[in-house]
Amino acid sequence: MSGAARHKIVGVSPSARGAVLSELIADKPTPVWVIVAADLRAAEQLSEDVSFFLRAQGADAPPEALVFPESIPDSRDMREAFAASGDRLTVLSRLRDILFSAKPGQVRDLAVFTTPTALLQAVPAIEQYAASEIILKRGTRQPFQELLERLRSLDYDSEAVCESPGHYAVRGGIIDVYPVTATEPYRLDFFGDDIEDIRAFDPVTQRSGAQVERISVAASPRVRLESAKTGISDYLDPKSRIAFIEPAALEEEFRAFAEEGTDGLAPLLAKCAGAYGLSDIDEAATMFAEPLSESVWDTEGLEHHRRYPEEGLVARERLNAEDDARRSFLAQVAAWRREGYLVAFAASKEGEEKRIREILAADPDLAAIDPVFLRGGLNEGFRATARSGAALSIARKAKGLVFITETEVFGRKRARRSAASRKATVTVAQVDQLLDFSELVEGDFVVHLQHGIALYRGVTKIDTAQGLREVISVEFDDGVTLHVPLQESHLISRYVGLGKTKPQLGRIGTGRWEKARRAVERATVDLAAELLRIQASREAQPGFAFPPDTEWQHEFEASFPFTETAGQMRAIEDTKRDMEKTRPMDRLICGDVGFGKTEVALRAAFKAVQSGKQVIVLVPTTVLAQQHMNTFRERMAAYPISIELVSRFRTPAEQRTILRALNEGGVDILIGTH
Repeated sequence: MSGAARHKIVGVSPSARGAVLSELIADKPTPVWVIVAADLRAAEQLSEDVSFFLRAQGADAPPEALVFPESIPDSRDMREAFAASGDRLTVLSRLRDILFSAKPGQVRDLAVFTTPTALLQAVPAIEQYAASEIILKRGTRQPFQELLERLRSLDYDSEAVCESPGHYAVRGGIIDVYPVTATEPYRLDFFGDDIEDIRAFDPVTQRSGAQVERISVAASPRVRLESAKTGISDYLDPKSRIAFIEPAALEEEFRAFAEEGTDGLAPLLAKCAGAYGLSDIDEAATMFAEPLSESVWDTEGLEHHRRYPEEGLVARERLNAEDDARRSFLAQVAAWRREGYLVAFAASKEGEEKRIREILAADPDLAAIDPVFLRGGLNEGFRATARSGAALSIARKAKGLVFITETEVFGRKRARRSAASRKATVTVAQVDQLLDFSELVEGDFVVHLQHGIALYRGVTKIDTAQGLREVISVEFDDGVTLHVPLQESHLISRYVGLGKTKPQLGRIGTGRWEKARRAVERATVDLAAELLRIQASREAQPGFAFPPDTEWQHEFEASFPFTETAGQMRAIEDTKRDMEKTRPMDRLICGDVGFGKTEVALRAAFKAVQSGKQVIVLVPTTVLAQQHMNTFRERMAAYPISIELVSRFRTPAEQRTILRALNEGGVDILIGTH
């Protein structure tokens, strides 16, 4: 197989791949690095890990890390398919900029993380892609109407408000456009046919931000362009380098996905200046059968150095077993430190770092570890022993590096989420929670504010005196169809029923809906009166006033791996304020799935336990109970808090043991179904 010079690298354990790759990228700077992993999840995690270690090395201008995903058939999920195609076009746009940049270094270097499938899928021919792109510069002439026509030809959607990639909106002499390859939308301010100003803006608040000199608007993924003859290799700079993670396995993937009679690897290798194969053990790979160089790294994961409590242990027994396992592991780390290894801890938040420092400072032997702390969310540690030509620069003067994560310290392994899109977008919660009609299917029940329950019949176009207009069609009783103009869509909401029976459709021209509304209003008033009576009774009873937040509470809250939303933060502060009052607490937290209710409960439960109280968490299903136990244990793993579960997942004997421990004070938080 001809093409790029081959370099074989073995002895790289899975948890050390990001560190070794970052060393390779820093040592071999080039306009484009392509890193090929087995699947998209592995590619996303490598992207994060490599970026983390490049920052740790103190790289002045690390390459931009982008994931090149696999295209998804439109039939599976139209939104997901559009987003994946947009991400692919973003990478192609950056590769093209590098390929045609006038001067070396004029465009920031790029590291592309991808899979064999993604590389072998068709991409637009580079000439057609370039011809379809619109370049807009501040201070240049661009006929206003011509730009609108070109946006329509690129299949951009005209909307009242520009909020998502592939949309544009017009207001007077201003055009808002969100290029499919951009991470934020832009506002073009025209004076006649001249572009006076271009600014980025926030799609949520619609407020203008930083001024930019130039933007490019690529065709929507829905526009079908001619395919490149040799795929993505047409976009690669001749100085590009490519790395394969476990090349023996990837060769099978390339053979499986390549079109019959073609070699998917040959065009890539022919275009790149160097190819590198990283593997844990030395497996035979055809493309690295005769490498130009071979290096052997000495790395190992830490999983066999860290014990975990046995499954059968509950309450304090489990806590004590976890504490012993942690001490044993950290004693081994201290021994490595005495041998001359540099020890580095990765902590995702300041709270995690403070808790690790407390644990180390509590034992004189562990205090001698004197580690380096790095900010990041990795969850697999490793040990790398330095060898000639195979050493990490972060531990240049040491025997090697022992890299430790929260997994090894606290005995928890956080599930790493898929890399979040860098694109600024609007969620339903951010825009008045109006009904998204793309989420409805024909036949769904909806509620019209004035006429009652109806069947959704889709968004259609009808001829009116004002011309062709888009309307929302809903069907009432007796087959009567009402066409609601889009600007009155706020009158329609999704029907949410409490039972499984089908609701009765509203009948236009009768008082049926108004009568039902009045009955509900009367029932609501009665319920409110009962709630007031109960509340008055509760107010008259004394409660327990929890003390202000402790240092551990601050650390625990600082370890939250995400940024709290304004609503979530308000709910947390209100809940803790209620807990610190002398009257009984009575607060209901409402929120959609994924809006952060569990984190509010976690912080309240932690605060209660800090005051010597036991907490019971009731959930509606057995599966949810198990999920909550996992979440509570993961978040509180750094603290001596016993968390147990009673559900049908536990045997009767285990449940009796847990309840006995609860009565004896050995369980701090008990989770179960109601």
